[in-house]
Amino acid sequence: MSACAAEATAPLAETAVESDDRPARSQGVLVDGLEDGAPGCSAAVGVEGAVVWVGARGVADIATGAELTTDTAFDIASVSKQFTATAVLLLVDRHQLALDDTLATHVAGLPPWAAGVTIGQLMHQTSGIPDYMGLLEDAGFTLTDRTTNADALKALGAVTELDFEPGTAFEYSNSNYVLLAEIVERTARQPLSAFLSARIFWPLELDMVLDPAAPVPGAAVPYTGADGEFTPARTAWQQVGDGSIQTAPSQLVRWADNYRTGEVGGRTLLDAQLAGAVETGDGDRYGAGIYEYADGALGHDGAWGGFVTDFRIDRDRRTSVAVSCNSDTQDPSALADALARIWG
Repeated sequence: MSACAAEATAPLAETAVESDDRPARSQGVLVDGLEDGAPGCSAAVGVEGAVVWVGARGVADIATGAELTTDTAFDIASVSKQFTATAVLLLVDRHQLALDDTLATHVAGLPPWAAGVTIGQLMHQTSGIPDYMGLLEDAGFTLTDRTTNADALKALGAVTELDFEPGTAFEYSNSNYVLLAEIVERTARQPLSAFLSARIFWPLELDMVLDPAAPVPGAAVPYTGADGEFTPARTAWQQVGDGSIQTAPSQLVRWADNYRTGEVGGRTLLDAQLAGAVETGDGDRYGAGIYEYADGALGHDGAWGGFVTDFRIDRDRRTSVAVSCNSDTQDPSALADALARIWG
């Protein structure tokens, strides 16, 4: 290229950068969709691992007036499931587990039905095992009672019959991922939190914590709301595997790039994440703790104790969006839809 040509194109490049209105439009999505002074949301957009936009609007703690920031941590609830599934697949790659291993092989003391359920069926939500949450509620536990994975396992130990024959239907059950957490811990001989930190969070330099008993400093307070009034939604349930990772949306979109690069797990992991994915009945498929939507995009949502999150990765695995909110009155999916249209 000649010097004259370079000089001629430089102003065009500068103009293109200056005219990129996507950050302003993205913040406008939050301004238009969220009230100032109330619990709100934080959001992020990533492109090939780079965080290209972050925004936040609303308060993290009504009592103190502290505002949400783009670094505020939220409990991402069921969006955590993909990390548990990734832990399982990493152990499979090391030949410490196999997806066709039975549940009974790794977790003793469960009823006879455990011998007919495989690890793959747990991961793909086709086990027929009822949700432990309903079982604990039926046993008289409330959300203010401290319960752990041990309580969930005890409740499952009293189940005499599955909801359907394993492998014959898709039915989302949090029990599946609590059981996967138990399998990871017994196989790796360390807590799930330690495994995730050592094998996923630290290698990818992700600021993520799995510790439901201890909210990270400055974390958002979750709220339930009705008629403009908000009440803190504290829960004493401390199960892991099915949820409970605390992080900010910016960290989720950084993690999203692993679905493109395989930096953790390599090509083997990328292939395994959707291998054996099952139809959910609405055109989507459920893989390793992640949905493959009908349009080829990946994603998962989460809702627990006042926290709600939407996370998605576009079909070419380049662009990702994450939105987390600290009130169950918010609709993170609608905000994520709007952001995806801007950055798609």
